Amino acid sequence: MNKQKKQVNAMTSHAIGGLFIFCLIALFAVLAVTLTLTGMRAYQSVSEASVGNSEAQIVLSYLLNKTHAMDSAEAVSIHEEDGIQYLCLDEYWENEVYQTRIYAMDGEMREYYCDAWDAFRPELGDPLADVQELRFAMESPRLLTAAVVLPDGSKEELHIALRSQEVPQ
Repeated sequence: MNKQKKQVNAMTSHAIGGLFIFCLIALFAVLAVTLTLTGMRAYQSVSEASVGNSEAQIVLSYLLNKTHAMDSAEAVSIHEEDGIQYLCLDEYWENEVYQTRIYAMDGEMREYYCDAWDAFRPELGDPLADVQELRFAMESPRLLTAAVVLPDGSKEELHIALRSQEVPQ
């Protein structure tokens, strides 16, 4: 009987050892899946934030670079027609004056390039980016502020130092 008892104890011991190993592997699998899901959520939130930041950076970089490229004496001004405010950038070519007009309409930032004497026709502007709103203000004769509201509702503001001699208000 003693031998039978030892066999039962040995089988129980092997069963408990096997159960322990199975539980250890199951615990490892659960932890691996949990860690993977946590990593996926973190990556998704960083990716979504990056997309929002890149949209804002595209709009703001465009405004900054376009304004600096066309910044000359009395070439940067702000106008409003038909309830639409636009940034007007004058460009001189021989004896002609051309304008780049940048504004928001129908959820888009648009650019309209035309002769300075052309009437403002906002429907002809080329869409550049999706925005809810775009506003401009001359904080001083040498400081232009652009405020943009992106489609997700986030607001960004850009201050552009004008390098030209004098800018009309």
